[in-house]
Amino acid sequence: MIEKKKGYIQLPPLPEELDGGLVHVLWEYAKLPEAERTVTFKQFWELANADRGKAADDTEVYHVDPENVADFLESIRRVVAGLFREAIGLSQYVYEECFVKGNSLEEIMPDDPRTQEAITAVYMLYMDDKKADQSDEVTS
Repeated sequence: MIEKKKGYIQLPPLPEELDGGLVHVLWEYAKLPEAERTVTFKQFWELANADRGKAADDTEVYHVDPENVADFLESIRRVVAGLFREAIGLSQYVYEECFVKGNSLEEIMPDDPRTQEAITAVYMLYMDDKKADQSDEVTS
């Protein structure tokens, strides 16, 4: 009978309000073999610190064994998908409340548990698009 080696993973202290999906990403990262963990960290570090336009062009791509990082990448995919769903929901909420129902930004703030900065940012994006559409109409 082959005895399986028992290993232990020590995560650093994490804030209790940290999203469970991010905790899962950290857990999967901690479980990566050391070589893949080093390469993965290096890749994400370069992407995080690259200028926006240069990230795709100038960032070196490091290759890892896909089987070794599959669970880690799946957990990242789930977190990113959740962020997209949340962003779309927030965008839909702001658009419907402000531009369909005609409520002011101040009126929708107390009713929504999301942060005021996120709601304001989405609102400003819609206002920028609205101004661009109006200037297109004037120049046509």
